[in-house]
Amino acid sequence: MILGIGVDILHLPRLSSLVIRRGREKLAKRILSKKELIEFNNLTFQHEQSMMYLATRWCIKEAVYKALYPAHRLEWKQVTVIKEAGKPVLLIENSQLYGIHQTHVSVSHDGDYAMAQVILEGEQLVKALDGAFHPLCFTCWDCDAPVASSYLPHPTQQGQPLCERDYFKHLKLVCAECDEPLLGTYIIALDKKYHPEHFTCSDCSTVFGPDDCYYEHDRQVYCHFHYSTRFAIACAGCNMAILKQYVEIERENSIVDHWHPECYMIQKFWGVKIAYPLLKEGDQYPTKTMPQTANELSKLQKETEEKVISIWSVLSAFEESSAVCISEMLLHVSNGSYIESICLSERFLVHVEALFAGIDKICAIYLEYHQPEFKYAREAKMLCKKIINFFSLLSRIGDMEMKRLGITQELLSLVTGLAHYLKILIRLTLNAALSLEMMMGKSVAIPHLLARLMEIPGKERHSRDSQRLIHAKNTDYCQECKNIIEDQCMRHGDYRWHIACFKCFKCACPLKIDSTTMINVQLHCLSCVNASPYSFSYVSKLTQYSYLLRVALSRLCNLLQVTDSQLSSVDYSTKLNHTKASHILKDVPANMVGASKELQQMIEERGQLENIYPTEIKDAKTVSSSTTRLDRKMSRSFKMASKRSTLLGGHNALPTRTDSLHRRSVGLDDLPHMAAAAVTGSISQPCLQPRTQRIYLSELSALQYMIIRYVAVVQIEPYVRSSFSSTELLNMIESKKSSIWGKFFPFRSKKSQPKSMGTFGVPLDTLTDRTGVESNLALGPSPVRLAAFIDDAITAMRQKDMSVEGIFRKNGNHRRLKELTEALDKAPAEVDLTEENAVQVAALLKKFFRDLPDPLMTHRLHGLFMCADRIEQPERRKRALHLACCMLPMTNRVTMEALFLFLRWVATYSHVTDELGSRMDIPNLARVIAPNILCAKDPLKDESFTAIHAVETILESCSEFSLVPQDLEVFLKDPNLSEMDMSPKEFLKKVEQTVKHQEQRPLENTAAAAASSKASIYTPHQYLPYTNQHPSSDFIPKQARLPPRRKESFHSFHP
Repeated sequence: MILGIGVDILHLPRLSSLVIRRGREKLAKRILSKKELIEFNNLTFQHEQSMMYLATRWCIKEAVYKALYPAHRLEWKQVTVIKEAGKPVLLIENSQLYGIHQTHVSVSHDGDYAMAQVILEGEQLVKALDGAFHPLCFTCWDCDAPVASSYLPHPTQQGQPLCERDYFKHLKLVCAECDEPLLGTYIIALDKKYHPEHFTCSDCSTVFGPDDCYYEHDRQVYCHFHYSTRFAIACAGCNMAILKQYVEIERENSIVDHWHPECYMIQKFWGVKIAYPLLKEGDQYPTKTMPQTANELSKLQKETEEKVISIWSVLSAFEESSAVCISEMLLHVSNGSYIESICLSERFLVHVEALFAGIDKICAIYLEYHQPEFKYAREAKMLCKKIINFFSLLSRIGDMEMKRLGITQELLSLVTGLAHYLKILIRLTLNAALSLEMMMGKSVAIPHLLARLMEIPGKERHSRDSQRLIHAKNTDYCQECKNIIEDQCMRHGDYRWHIACFKCFKCACPLKIDSTTMINVQLHCLSCVNASPYSFSYVSKLTQYSYLLRVALSRLCNLLQVTDSQLSSVDYSTKLNHTKASHILKDVPANMVGASKELQQMIEERGQLENIYPTEIKDAKTVSSSTTRLDRKMSRSFKMASKRSTLLGGHNALPTRTDSLHRRSVGLDDLPHMAAAAVTGSISQPCLQPRTQRIYLSELSALQYMIIRYVAVVQIEPYVRSSFSSTELLNMIESKKSSIWGKFFPFRSKKSQPKSMGTFGVPLDTLTDRTGVESNLALGPSPVRLAAFIDDAITAMRQKDMSVEGIFRKNGNHRRLKELTEALDKAPAEVDLTEENAVQVAALLKKFFRDLPDPLMTHRLHGLFMCADRIEQPERRKRALHLACCMLPMTNRVTMEALFLFLRWVATYSHVTDELGSRMDIPNLARVIAPNILCAKDPLKDESFTAIHAVETILESCSEFSLVPQDLEVFLKDPNLSEMDMSPKEFLKKVEQTVKHQEQRPLENTAAAAASSKASIYTPHQYLPYTNQHPSSDFIPKQARLPPRRKESFHSFHP
């Protein structure tokens, strides 16, 4: 292989001039190599010969340089020209580096010129990376591929070449699909990089564009369709794939449900699953065919998502607006302001009428599709009766001689009933609409229902005009039989008839709308008279209910002599925290002022809880009340499905569904708790006393609750010292320890150990530790830990009608009770108590408490409760029972609080009307529940009547008993009681010292108190070492006289 050919011609006269100008020796040193220079100096040449020597060699060297240029650049001294056999031969330094194997030289000259031609043969080398390489030797460091034509330097191995692909691979810029370098735009996904055209679904050829989203599973990329159908978790509510944020609910036995946020909230507040509504008996869920194409699936998911979001948004707004009306009605009635209450009643009637219109529309659609009508009449009638009762109460609001306690208790019952039955109607209607759509396979009901509810804002603005059309003299009875119409009827103008009374006056034949006329308010068929038919219209049952409510409201205004101008002048469009109550409190008794202030402050505090469902759901405590069996340990935040965007470095956040969860400030579930707490607060605090924040027992830590238990032991001793010694009281709260004989001879005690698995017959603390859930069934603001079964049972019953006669008294179906017990023992997660009737769940709850190895109020404290209840003075008896409740173990006390608050709520449905109600008031409930929760270990020592009376007293004051006794709060702030390394006796001794110190401090101020003017004993800091704001406190300043000390051990107590 010829590496190069070089030719050079030298003009000899020019060389001569150079020699003369620079000198022969100097020019020779520049051109000749060492070997040639030695030969040049040793030989004697004439001037012409020396010039020719220099000329020929210079010419040859220049030809060699030209032959290798531009691949290599040689210096003249690197080439030596020698003669062999009279011919010039080239010697080139490191010729192997240049791939030269053989040289051919020819030289010629004449008098003026010298010419040389050089031909170089050999192999061409690559000069790179500070070296020269044979082309076959210059290969990639990683794959050994020749890179002489194009190479890139190794980023870490100095002097080593890489091919383009391996170079980009070292830089991690290679497509994960085709393994080729990424020379242009690329996509990053799953820590891999792809060419845009190679980023496709793992199961199909779908290419993800710059604005598309992909889904990942097991380090693989999937399109929307394949991820949804193969790997996505299905929502427990709508059964659609969860592709965005979701809520994770952990149930018992580590079963985890996943929900869309809106689906969870719909189930949470109304107990309805979008995809699995409760069907009528005999109906079955129709089989559904899954979408076969991506477009079909996307369409179905979009329709379902829009439906879910619409249901949640509209129903939550409807419930919030209704709750605002009810809470303001409650506030104004408690303040004695009837004009504002009437205005708010008009607004509330607009909500009821809208819901009734939605129900009528759903019923019409049921008839259109030849489906049997769903049941709603009883709940609607009960709601109307509660509203009528409210109007009746409003008519008596001018009677200022009524006791505040009575009116507040009646308000509590009304508010609870209104919220309860409205909630049930919402659930029944929503469930019926979803069931119909499921049976028909298309959306035919939900849009009509939501459309009726969305008309409320417009109708509210004209509610006053609508009420003007209804006069107090409007008839609400049938023109034929003169009885009140409480069912569907026929209407013409202001006249109405029962359906059965809608017949011809002469021939008595049933009439139709289009063949009827009216003469002198008498019906005639067209065959009996010659007249044109009048326009008659059919009035549904719910429309008639709405009409009756409007008539009742007009008659109320007429009774109270409220004019239209007075109602029109009231501005009732303000929200809760803007209620103007200054003029309302005028001319109201002082005791009622305290109640109304208490209630108003509670409503305002609730109103501040806005946005409780933004992008984060805290624990279940963020929900005002628990309404479904799925109220479990909620994950601390929403979680995202494995969904990514193909956009690199994009800053536009994807829209989330949680925007619709910015939730209400007051809901229907809040109203019973608020009213109950207002009743408790208004009773327990004097009207003019400034309100302080009370501490709930459920808020205490384990150490704080232990302090309260020991302090309660000290405080209760004066009440029961005739029956119990200090040591006996202390033993009631200490854990039982084994004796010395039990340690050395354990075989002597072979008592059967209580079971630890299952649900029934398991110790309460064991069951709570194993299946405990965060619940909001207690009265305090913080969630409490309850056994899952208790939370499920109470939550399920709160969704049902509690006006069923004999609830908690009847034992239900014994066979079904046994089946449920066995199922709950084996697989509690598979039992849905919401499908059982209220009587059955109540019987199951009684059986649970009856089967506990140690009853809810414990065997140890049974005697103490009996002794406390035998105290004659009511205030002292109530105080002793409160302290006894504080001595219960924490799990038992929290469970008792949740149970008693629920039973107190059940009691409000004892007498809904004279004919309707469960008849289970507080005394009756105490009679049936006491044997199951408060009983002696020895049946012969059981005092059933005393136990019933004790439970009844606690039930009546359960809201107050959920608070830390106010005079015990000071002990929670004592740093001396927070040391953890004290024995029980040392701890009790410190408690005694603190009690003694608290008793001595007011005695120091006795003289100053006697000299002071007449002042209330509740004046802050006048007698007490801390602000006493509890009028029922047993402490009353007395003369400085200490009681005699008992001659017992150092455990003796002081009153």
